[in-house]
Amino acid sequence: MKRNVIIKPAILAGSALFAGFALAGDPASNAAIAPASDLEASFGAGYSSDYVFRGNNNGADLFDASIGVSGSGDNFDWAAGLWLASYEGGNELDIHISASKSLSDNLDLTLGVTNYSYFGGAGGDDDLEPYVSLGTSVGGISLGVAAHYNESGGAADHDIYWEITAGLVEMDLGGNMTLGISGVLGHFDDGPVDTFYGISAGLSIAASDSITVTPHITHTIDGASGDETVTGVSVGFGF
Repeated sequence: MKRNVIIKPAILAGSALFAGFALAGDPASNAAIAPASDLEASFGAGYSSDYVFRGNNNGADLFDASIGVSGSGDNFDWAAGLWLASYEGGNELDIHISASKSLSDNLDLTLGVTNYSYFGGAGGDDDLEPYVSLGTSVGGISLGVAAHYNESGGAADHDIYWEITAGLVEMDLGGNMTLGISGVLGHFDDGPVDTFYGISAGLSIAASDSITVTPHITHTIDGASGDETVTGVSVGFGF
């Protein structure tokens, strides 16, 4: 939920957890998106103890499902997907599309837009949020910076939400298990909370070549709801 207040719950296993701070953060990463190639599809489902998004706790007991497709065009990659959530207090459907282009061997540019729809107890007008992001890697750490524009206004007080993400650790533990740790710093140009911080860890367990199970934990500091700790598990299917 974009209102007023990134930490959407991890949707898929492995790297998707840390893209979704949607890193999982970013809205574009909240849907299950497979790595770009000619054409790939992925599906995900999960449960989290709370729905914490951009430092704000929107409700307990989040159940979510996602679907995504991705592919490659002439000199760019594209991705699209949707994320459906049900939690204590309402329901939400996010739809997003994005296009990415490599500016150099170590710098990627992404342009995208996400539409947030609310129904049930969280009913209200849709929110539309275009965004731009840059991604790179330094010393084995994946870094990203993004600007999200609050085009719809609505209940949110801010115009622009800024986010810096860092994929700190991706460690092969053997036995089909990979440990990932990432961090996020989110900043609103206006509103009740200016800046919050978060760290997330997930253990991706490859049940098969196309199925991954990921228990995860996220801790948010100085968010609109104060400090929050969220635990959960997600299952991802890639094709």
